[in-house]
Amino acid sequence: MRLGRGHTGDDRGAVAVEFAIVLPVLLLLVFGIIDFGRALNAQVTLTQAAREGSRLEALGQDDVVSRTQAAATGLTPVPNVAISSSCPDNDDAVVTVTYTFDFATPVGAIGAIFGGGGYGDPITLTSEGVMPCEG
Repeated sequence: MRLGRGHTGDDRGAVAVEFAIVLPVLLLLVFGIIDFGRALNAQVTLTQAAREGSRLEALGQDDVVSRTQAAATGLTPVPNVAISSSCPDNDDAVVTVTYTFDFATPVGAIGAIFGGGGYGDPITLTSEGVMPCEG
């Protein structure tokens, strides 16, 4: 007596075809998670660097730009730093930090399979730190 269904010659290779259909979606999901985590880490680092730069500017410290860039540890190339408003001329010290984030995984190529365009291109991350001036 046979309990299960037998395999016929018609369903040979069905698993390989199903795997070929699901694999790009799975890879897109995994690579997207990796790059999203990296981008989120870079944004948090930029926020910390902008906060540090605005604090240094509010206290009237020297070398605000280079010290702000040094606070953005782990980001290469070095982020751009702009001092929008400085002390004692204004009430607040405002420092803006920008960084071009490049994706490390081939998420753009996998997205192009599904007709996606532009995903995987470098994006610009920006953070602004504001601190009241001392004095």
